[in-house]
Amino acid sequence: MRASNHSLAVGHADHVAYYAGRRAPAAWPHQVGAVPAAAGCFQHRAVTDLPGTPARCRILVGTAGVGKTQLAASEARTAWRAGQLDLLVWVSAVSRVEILTAYARALAEITGDDPADPEQGAREFLAWLRPGGGGEAVRWLIVLDGLVDPDDLHGLWPPDQPVGRTLVTTWRRDSAREGLGRQVVTVPSFSSAEAVGYLTAVLAASGRAEPPEPLEALAREFGHLPIALAQAAAYLGSTGLSCADYLRLLRDEGRQLADLVPDPGGLPDGQSLPLPSVWDLAVERADAMAPAGRARVLLELAAQLASDGIPAAVLAPAFRYPDDLGQERTGRPAEGAEPDGSAAETLALLHRWSLLDYDPEDQDRSVRVHPVVQRAVREGVPGRRAEELAGGATSLLLAASRKSADEANSMSFFLVPPHEQAQHLRSRALDFSPDVLRSNVEALIRHAPALLLGSGEPELRHGWSTGARLHELVLRVGDALADDGRPQAALDYFSALLPTTADRLGARHQSVTKLRGRIARLRAESGDLATAVTEYRRMIDDQLDLLSPEHGLLPSQRVRLVGEVTELRHRLARWLEEAGDLPGVARVYDDILADDRYVAAVDGRTGPPDFILRRTAAEWQGRAGDAAGAVVAYRRLVDEQFRTYGPGHPNTFDTRFRFGHWLGESGDARGAVTVLSDLLNEQLRVLRPDHPDLAATRQALTYWRERSRGRGWLRGR
Repeated sequence: MRASNHSLAVGHADHVAYYAGRRAPAAWPHQVGAVPAAAGCFQHRAVTDLPGTPARCRILVGTAGVGKTQLAASEARTAWRAGQLDLLVWVSAVSRVEILTAYARALAEITGDDPADPEQGAREFLAWLRPGGGGEAVRWLIVLDGLVDPDDLHGLWPPDQPVGRTLVTTWRRDSAREGLGRQVVTVPSFSSAEAVGYLTAVLAASGRAEPPEPLEALAREFGHLPIALAQAAAYLGSTGLSCADYLRLLRDEGRQLADLVPDPGGLPDGQSLPLPSVWDLAVERADAMAPAGRARVLLELAAQLASDGIPAAVLAPAFRYPDDLGQERTGRPAEGAEPDGSAAETLALLHRWSLLDYDPEDQDRSVRVHPVVQRAVREGVPGRRAEELAGGATSLLLAASRKSADEANSMSFFLVPPHEQAQHLRSRALDFSPDVLRSNVEALIRHAPALLLGSGEPELRHGWSTGARLHELVLRVGDALADDGRPQAALDYFSALLPTTADRLGARHQSVTKLRGRIARLRAESGDLATAVTEYRRMIDDQLDLLSPEHGLLPSQRVRLVGEVTELRHRLARWLEEAGDLPGVARVYDDILADDRYVAAVDGRTGPPDFILRRTAAEWQGRAGDAAGAVVAYRRLVDEQFRTYGPGHPNTFDTRFRFGHWLGESGDARGAVTVLSDLLNEQLRVLRPDHPDLAATRQALTYWRERSRGRGWLRGR
């Protein structure tokens, strides 16, 4: 649109640029566009002090709020005041239209000529900057602030000229993809010293003084992010809260960031967005570009986990499932679900937008997210959705850590020979460090304690009323530490967890018993057998007390409880054997036999008796010094196995062999000879001539024959 004085207005309805008619060319030095005012208590940062001569085009990259614009503005003001510039152009580069408009305006002010349209004006301005274009003797700096999309600068990059410099600020890490000679500078958050120095200065400016310790804690809480510290300091100044009181509010998961920073009208340093909204545009743009539009989902899941490192293996399966985030990841992926490669692609996309850091080469800590970004993302999710995300992140972490939390404490582990147990543990090791697992579990506990630690009134047993329990993932952390060869770290972890769990769920809750069992096992493995044995006996007594009528357990609940007591008794027997208390082991197996009879009676179990358990109990009875009792037990077993399996069954052979042995040990050497002779005849009929059992039986028979004649001989088996 042209006016009668030949002025020009261009743009959209929401953005109109006006160019006056013919005017006098600018005098030097000249500034186009407004450089943002310096932030209160602005601190120079060493990140821009690069060694050597800086490149003529530099790109400051970092997440929103790290201070890129303030660093660029400081550099522009410093160069201007030092007389190093003839032309300074400050461009808001949030869109291509804004860039074109700013370039056209610069041309109009410099030359006094009206551009026909912004595109033509921008081309003429860039031509003016090139050799022979009129500006070759002009020392210039062009700042492109807040570049959102590198494509917006296609064909609009200022030329590489000895007299000119270009400075770009952007979230986008891929902004340097065009051309050579562009230097990318990653702008981090404040260092700890810079953060404390900044807070001290801002508070002092408002007449406040705080000790350094709470200031350091506040800086850590906000991850040293400049924009967060600026808004926090403004909030402290307006409310009069002490730093310690503010920290307590900040750490309260029930409080929202929006309630702990100033309202939009009270934001410091000309900021336009309160802290929770700073990353909204970046998330929206990344989500629009992501495979299946799931960048937001992936970021929301990462926001539940540890800010200092998440294995990509945890997040990758999120793309193999639809939106059932709260479901356990144990089944097959849904038909048509995205492949794992989409997760890597989306993580790389979020990395390009500076919403997280993604390093696929770092197996343990592939993904890092700034804690304030995490909190802002979490708080932007509605309540029900937040629960689903926490449950989904928990399921993903559980699946990625793979091994069962109870495997190291199950009876299957005790069946592994001692010399093979170390290899058995190594074969179950995590794909990533136990410390990484621990930090991620601790993050989940902070955000959703009821999910992992149980909730509600203390209960006697898990699953019999409210169902509250300690999540398997919490136990897995200590197991992983132990598997990693760090038993003391595992012991410290479980010991620290025990009081909180007992207080939350009840002293005799199943989860508490699991913790106590792990602590006892670790103590035993460290050599403190006496303490471990005492603790196992206490746990057994505590569990048996629950069987008393006052607790009113159903028969099925009683059977389950007795089964748990039996498992504890197996473990007690193992450590009693290690301690050399053979009579104690024998007594424990008598109790286990009583447990088995109880379960059979209550549960209505049918079928053959548990021969293996009874034979083990008989064996320990003999090893504890009661050979006569072992003979009685073995005699019954032999009679029952004859009826059940027949005389030629391998199980019957083994029981008859041990029966003969204990007959001899009880003083009846002739009886032992009779039993072993009958056994050898049956084995000769059934077994091949070179079978090792034949040799063992012959050797034992020879031994007891010699003993029956009053002569000793080397014992066979």
